[in-house]
Amino acid sequence: MGKEVIEMPWEHYRGVTYSPAVRKGNLLFISGQTGIDYETGEVVGRGDIVAQTRQAYRNVQEILVKAGATFDDVVKITDYIVPDGLAGYKGTAAVRREFLGEDFPASTGVVVDRLVRSDFLIEIDVVAVVD
Repeated sequence: MGKEVIEMPWEHYRGVTYSPAVRKGNLLFISGQTGIDYETGEVVGRGDIVAQTRQAYRNVQEILVKAGATFDDVVKITDYIVPDGLAGYKGTAAVRREFLGEDFPASTGVVVDRLVRSDFLIEIDVVAVVD
């Protein structure tokens, strides 16, 4: 059983050396998403972890839809947070509820020294089971 790469039409995703998501069997692995708006290439909410979290979840949602899935299919979320984002991290709970309701998947939060771009405060990766 091979893997299926989930491609996105986002202009600013072109040229990267990873796939937005990969499906293997019924497992969907979504690459880490940040506060970048792939239509404009701009970071949403510089210095605002809540705004960046909302954009990251919007990106995840677009990928889920493209893969024929929804947030109901998500079984694991990992948040990578830089120290500058910790002060506002509690505010991201409301964003999670916007997208997940009250049916939360398994989750892990990890504090990291930095992310690939210095203006990213959070990166979120997701695993879903898609029938």
